[in-house]
Order: sequence, then structure tokens, then C-alpha cells
Amino acid sequence: MSYRFAIAAVAAVLALTGCAKSKSTDPAPAFDFGSSRVTVTHIPTKTDDGTAIHVTIDNKDAGVLGTGESLEVQLPEGKHKVGGYARTLIGRVTIAPVEVSSSRDVISHVTYSVTNGKPIFIVRAATPVPQPKSESIPAEPVPVMPQQIEAPVTAEPAQAEAPAAPVVTPETPQV
Repeated sequence: MSYRFAIAAVAAVLALTGCAKSKSTDPAPAFDFGSSRVTVTHIPTKTDDGTAIHVTIDNKDAGVLGTGESLEVQLPEGKHKVGGYARTLIGRVTIAPVEVSSSRDVISHVTYSVTNGKPIFIVRAATPVPQPKSESIPAEPVPVMPQQIEAPVTAEPAQAEAPAAPVVTPETPQV
């Protein structure tokens, strides 16, 4: 009897340690400062179970990716490690990071997928940063209103005239 209780207690402790929140003393870094951009995309596959992936950059949490979602971060130029982990009941499964080089002229791309039953991050080809269109500014100046517009007519205040009524004077007898 005590043997069954011991096994149940050990199983309960293992299950509850996966649910416990870990306390971190470091504040979460902001990944919206920097001159270069990196996008991380979760590509759905047939073997993907739909678990949310927690993306890490240089071993610091950057965000959570659901299936088919993308995350864009701004980083200082240079080399960075992009990795991640998936939370489970008894802890977390760490996914090996990849090293990506970032610069201000290109957008670096990293994809996450499950290939051959193994979760993996892959560095994809970088794309150039799109330049703003110069066509948005009109080439011709805005037309000017002609100067020969007449000034508005100012109406002089007219005196209100009373309706014409017969004037009664003492000289004329009334009928």
C-alpha cells in the first residue's frame, strides 16, 4: 500500500514541477531597438503537433510563435543566435539555435519547422530592405488660384421701410 502511495507522490511532484513558474530576475529585453531586422516564421508541416514555440535570441526570450505565425525583431548589426523551446508538462524541449548575421541593408529570415520528426531552425536567404517610393511626391506643383477673382460684394445696411399707410391729418375728413 505504501509502495503505491510513494509512486503516486513522485508522479504528482514531477507533473507539478512542469507547471511551476520560474522566477527570472532579469527583465525581458526589448527587441525593437536596433538597425537590422530578423524575421522568424513557424512553417506548418504534417508532423507538426501545433505546439507554440518560444523564440529566443542570444538566449533571451523574444516572443511566442503559433503555427503559421511570424515574428519580426530589430537587433543591433552583427551575429546572433536564434533558437527556441517548446513547453511540456515536465519542462521544456530546447531546439538547437542557429547563427544568423544581420545588417541594416537586408532583412534576415529564419524558419522553424519539424523535419523528419525533428524540430529545427533554418537560416534562409536574406532579402533587401524595401526602399520608399519616390513617386509618392507629386512631380507637378499644385495649381494656383487665378488672381482675377472679384471681391465679394458688401451690402450696405438698408433701412427698413415701414409699409405705406394712409396718413391721417386733421385737414382731411375721414369717411
